[in-house]
Amino acid sequence: MTQLTEHGLLRLARDGHRDAFTRLQEMLEGPARRFVRRLIGPSDVEDDIIQNAFFALYMNLDRLDEGEKLRPFLFRVLRNQCYDELRAQGRYETISVDDERVESEVSTLVANEDRQPEEATHWLLLYTQVQEAIDQLPEPQRQALLLYTVADLSYAEIAEATGVSIGTVKSRLHHAKRNLVRRLHPDTRAALGAGGGEEVTNDVES
Repeated sequence: MTQLTEHGLLRLARDGHRDAFTRLQEMLEGPARRFVRRLIGPSDVEDDIIQNAFFALYMNLDRLDEGEKLRPFLFRVLRNQCYDELRAQGRYETISVDDERVESEVSTLVANEDRQPEEATHWLLLYTQVQEAIDQLPEPQRQALLLYTVADLSYAEIAEATGVSIGTVKSRLHHAKRNLVRRLHPDTRAALGAGGGEEVTNDVES
């Protein structure tokens, strides 16, 4: 099959081409899996969540408009399943960075970028602090930030996935970035080139 966009594959999949849906799933599975891991951490149910979401996508192909609703639909299903799992575990509001995820990131840094151990440790510390700061954001802001940075959704797609207006999405991202910078240690802000030294508070969107 020639190189096609998500929208092109969606059209073929809606016409009954199973290979097109398989290719579409291959294109979307990476961002989907990263999004799930950031929401719930390492979990035995990760594969089930991914499979259920793509099954829901397949069963609703005829209801999707030309591409615009593809990612919003998929990530809305993923988000809802993740939150159902977190509620079942009683940890909906207590997500934090865990050792297994951090260890995985260290291995990636060292293996893929040929860093010296001291440098890898430095970047690991920055990574850990940033992830912890993200996890401490108010949930609407954290969700919007992950959909924007991890799932690579546009403002309009995030609005569709979360059921709010584009203006609310922009507001949540604005406050998320402000809160994120405020929560970082001054040394971390300096290393990342981020400004700001305000008192740590939780901005809330209007």
